Amino acid sequence: MTTIMGLLNQIQRDDVVLPAIQRDFVWSEAQTEMLLDSLMRGYPIGIALLWETHNDIQFRRFQKDLRTGALPTYRDNGRRRRLKVVLDGQQRLQSLYIALYGARDGRLIHFDVLSGQTSDDSEEIRYLFEFKSRRNAKAENKDTAKEAKERPEDETPYWWIPASELFAMTARAQRDLVQSLSKRLKLSPDDTLLLDENLTRFDSVFTKNEHLLRLSTIDENLPKRSPARMTETDVLEIFVRINRQGTALSRSDLIFSMLKLNWKESAEGLPEFVDAVNNGNSFDVDTDFVVRCLFAVSGLGGKLDIDLLRKQVNVERLQTNYAQCCDAIRATIDFVQNECGCQSSQLLGSSTTLVPIVAYLFGLPRHEVPNAQIDRLRTGVYLFGLAKPFSRYGESRVGSFVKTGLDIRDPDDLSFPLESAFQLVQGWERIESLEGLAESNHALTLHLIQGLSGSRTQYSRNAPEVDHIFPRSELWRKGYKESLVNDLANFWILAKGKNRNKSNRRPKDYFADVSKTQLDRALIDRELLDYRKYRRFTRERRAAILRRLARKVRINDAMFQ
Repeated sequence: MTTIMGLLNQIQRDDVVLPAIQRDFVWSEAQTEMLLDSLMRGYPIGIALLWETHNDIQFRRFQKDLRTGALPTYRDNGRRRRLKVVLDGQQRLQSLYIALYGARDGRLIHFDVLSGQTSDDSEEIRYLFEFKSRRNAKAENKDTAKEAKERPEDETPYWWIPASELFAMTARAQRDLVQSLSKRLKLSPDDTLLLDENLTRFDSVFTKNEHLLRLSTIDENLPKRSPARMTETDVLEIFVRINRQGTALSRSDLIFSMLKLNWKESAEGLPEFVDAVNNGNSFDVDTDFVVRCLFAVSGLGGKLDIDLLRKQVNVERLQTNYAQCCDAIRATIDFVQNECGCQSSQLLGSSTTLVPIVAYLFGLPRHEVPNAQIDRLRTGVYLFGLAKPFSRYGESRVGSFVKTGLDIRDPDDLSFPLESAFQLVQGWERIESLEGLAESNHALTLHLIQGLSGSRTQYSRNAPEVDHIFPRSELWRKGYKESLVNDLANFWILAKGKNRNKSNRRPKDYFADVSKTQLDRALIDRELLDYRKYRRFTRERRAAILRRLARKVRINDAMFQ
């Protein structure tokens, strides 16, 4: 363990250096300033990974006076002295070295020693650090001193001091600075106390605290010729793997992590809910879906913006809405299963399709759909499921529907905004008819006309698959175009096992032992299962599919006008 001061002293002595494999310093001034704000708040800034080596490797020093466009100079460790090279943490360490020992393009980083007032917005910068020339900083301080007499009592002034000067300041000098500034700027007792606390905190953070920046050093203190030491090949692989970052966490994972930090009950409550709500269905609800619903019903939009949770008021809003949101999700799944005959979110395009439905049910008393709205909501579910508008651009589109369709309603109007749904779907997907809707999701269309729910099967060979009635290879061999080969009318849902055994058998032969009941359910006319009648088969079956679909989903072409 070491302090930041101890580590920077090692950098100053060239004991800690940068290997040639490291990229250039790329952090912006704002990132460096935020890093210092984090440290002043007592936030840990992670782990720096070093490698201790005596090998003759190429390295470069940390830059004390960083100049834009300047190329680094590389050195060799020809004397094979002990070096610690930085594999991970370059940006943070270089920023600290510039801030406390050097400059950036001739400007020092200055600390406003009177900043640090508390705020309910954790995203907001609290401790102000800025890169300034000495001349500009002195000019601003001079203006602050001039305005001391006219400044309102509740207004805290600015006062900039180079961080490097504070870093080297003794305890006696700190006390003298507090007394002189308090008198010169006519500070209130609270501001004087703030100044004293800031100077003490600054000293503690950078010279005493050993817990804010952790070091992990590969091969530390191993004998120079120890066979256990890593090779350069090993270290290069370590470096590459670190910088690939493995499998990145999704935003919902990060948001859930932030929720757990600010709302401890969610750590157990949310996973338990996900497990319970998936019992007995094939919707495969996950944390991502619950978080999306929670954002939607809480007025935070459809985008999972983690920055929104830096404001405590938004976390509290999610917490307040959580229980009712879970009930709305339960009610949505019940409705889609019982009223729409569907048990799979994938059949509807994706689970995002259900987020707008959850948002609607969330606003209903006891999350119960009024009898007069059951048909409208059922049609809305089918519309969204067939058109799949939320399978792409889901974040912006969910937000648009909730805002356009739900937020502007009369609070006493409990109707589902079906007209808005049609307008949005038509604009987003350019669908102008029921036929276009059926073509957008073959799987759902066929499940609906065959009376299937899409539920998960217990036996893998019974898993439903979309299958060609007339085999593709034979149709291609006979010269039919792709559009006619893959016509909606040439598809039906068949069990996986039977589909594998079907092969390229002639439809007339394969369907010979299929019962009339099964054929009628799939709208297949046995008399038309002849390649010579293929065009008539697709024309008549397509018309039959659209008639049955219209009755099932209660959608007609006029509704798109």
